[in-house]
Amino acid sequence: MIIGKTSAGTVFGAMLAAAVAFAGQAGTAGVALAQADLGYKVTVKAGKFEDISENVKDAIIKRGFVVDYTGELNQMLQRTAKDTGTVTSAGKLSPFKNAKFMQFCPAKLTHEAVNASPFAIANCPITIFIFEREHDQGKVNVGYRLPVPSSSKLGKDINKRLTSMLSDIVAEATK
Repeated sequence: MIIGKTSAGTVFGAMLAAAVAFAGQAGTAGVALAQADLGYKVTVKAGKFEDISENVKDAIIKRGFVVDYTGELNQMLQRTAKDTGTVTSAGKLSPFKNAKFMQFCPAKLTHEAVNASPFAIANCPITIFIFEREHDQGKVNVGYRLPVPSSSKLGKDINKRLTSMLSDIVAEATK
């Protein structure tokens, strides 16, 4: 299921926006749904979180990229919820059963993008997020932020290629 788009932001902000936008929506794996223009895209796949996470990592590496960092978002939320006073309305430390993100850099596209506009740095790092909600176990969400819009023809072309690459990685990981 493809869930939509968000404006570029922080990794945590994009993931939290995805979680909020996705909260309460029931999805069926393999069904594509167009949602409001939110600046991210999400695909839902029935399966085991660990297997689909590995599929994402493999799809990134297969393209010659290095996963620079894997952020364990759910662990961070659980560790910091009480200190920040941000437990869920159900009293849980996190809305997720599992949640992480993987950062990587498609160097050639990054060079092209920042040479076209130094503001394309707002797209860095490239991140794919994976999460499974506590109340919807077995449905794993895999998504990414869409690139920051560009006014130049070259920037728009680079963004299309970046979006296509991210879409291909997610499609491969969730097939």
